[in-house]
Amino acid sequence: MDGSVYGGWKTARVPFGIEQIANSFDLNVTDRWSSLENKYPIKVGSQCQVLVDGELVITGFVDSNTPEFDANNYSISVSGRDATGDLVDCSAIHKSGQWAQASLDKIIRDLCAPFNIKVIVDAPLGDKFPTYSIQEGETVHECIDRACRMRAVMPISDGKGNLVITRAKSGAPVAELIQGENILYARGEFTMNERFSQYFIKGQDRGSDDSFDTPETHTQVSATATDDYIKRYRPLIVIAEDKGSHATYKQRAEWERNVRRGRSARATVRVTGWRNVSGALWHANTLVHFKSSYLYADVTLLVVGGTYILDETEGMITELSLVGREAFDLIVGVRTTKLKSVIKGKNGASVGSDSKEKKHKKDDSNDWGLF
Repeated sequence: MDGSVYGGWKTARVPFGIEQIANSFDLNVTDRWSSLENKYPIKVGSQCQVLVDGELVITGFVDSNTPEFDANNYSISVSGRDATGDLVDCSAIHKSGQWAQASLDKIIRDLCAPFNIKVIVDAPLGDKFPTYSIQEGETVHECIDRACRMRAVMPISDGKGNLVITRAKSGAPVAELIQGENILYARGEFTMNERFSQYFIKGQDRGSDDSFDTPETHTQVSATATDDYIKRYRPLIVIAEDKGSHATYKQRAEWERNVRRGRSARATVRVTGWRNVSGALWHANTLVHFKSSYLYADVTLLVVGGTYILDETEGMITELSLVGREAFDLIVGVRTTKLKSVIKGKNGASVGSDSKEKKHKKDDSNDWGLF
């Protein structure tokens, strides 16, 4: 922190994940460090890096410092976040607050530039936005997240002070988590509250002038996606974040369905140590195979987050949060830019696609959320 190294922490919690734009830390030590005479050595606002088992996981700032003492002990608690935490707190400001024919990464880089946060693109970003505007009063994170949802990508921190635009990773599982072998504790959470039988995305697309004295018109655009596993009538209408083409709205509808389906089932698993069997630190956006008869699971799941924990009683442990990969997956069977659409009319006309939506069914044995 600001050139000094502090160790000897008695307890620590360092959450990480792809469901937030900034990771955080909470450290505590009791008694004074023998090498330090100053009882208040860590100042709020200080730049800092957090290393877990010698590896850099957070580059950011100290948000709070809480020293306390009694007749026998002195302790200090320090917490903070990645540099991207400023994007969560601060208002979005950029020139006129509008972009025309701008790519997603252009918009995000413009918003992050005043904070000296580098943007790394790790996924296809799709078409440029015809227009995009900052909404009055929204934060930088809200503005970025709204744009990312329109392109089905995620903004996350890389722990080095950068913002990464990415999607859920695929590949082989990095580890197996098996009941009775290497799981200290596990909990399942299953819910149908946020799942619906059909999703309707509605919004507007720019029309064209029919005559010189007719102002520019806008066409009402809509798209749908169906969750085949919801048998009863449960519709949900979502108003699109911004103007866009039918292709974008179709993607948005399927993204809404996939996210809600994937997040309807979640497991929390605790394991010994901070590293997996390969020797690497546990990281979000990796796959594991999870097997537990108590939680009805024999399935490959995505690590969406976790917490490195240091506890005086249990030592070093990692708590992982697992969901189905479809919660953050690409849209199956739909390319990011070239889905053709046919507009039948203007000013309230319906919109249809020239290709049928592919059914997104899964093998029952793999639908962990409905076991």
